[in-house]
Amino acid sequence: MNPMALLKIKEMADGFNARHPKLGLFFRNAGSKIDTGAVLELSVTTPNGEKIRTNFKVTDEDKELLQAISSLVGKRD
Repeated sequence: MNPMALLKIKEMADGFNARHPKLGLFFRNAGSKIDTGAVLELSVTTPNGEKIRTNFKVTDEDKELLQAISSLVGKRD
């Protein structure tokens, strides 16, 4: 991957984290509780009020992927 593209993504992610600090706190707190058998639920409410929601039960493979992503992102203080 292009190093300049990675730098741009990092800058965008830093801005996102600055605008939405509660999200990082949520993942730091919930991350240790996401285990095989846990249910993750995602929802989106559009500006006009439409709700889109899904959920899934975490498998061993899902947990492995989430741990790999977490190790790539690194823990932030």
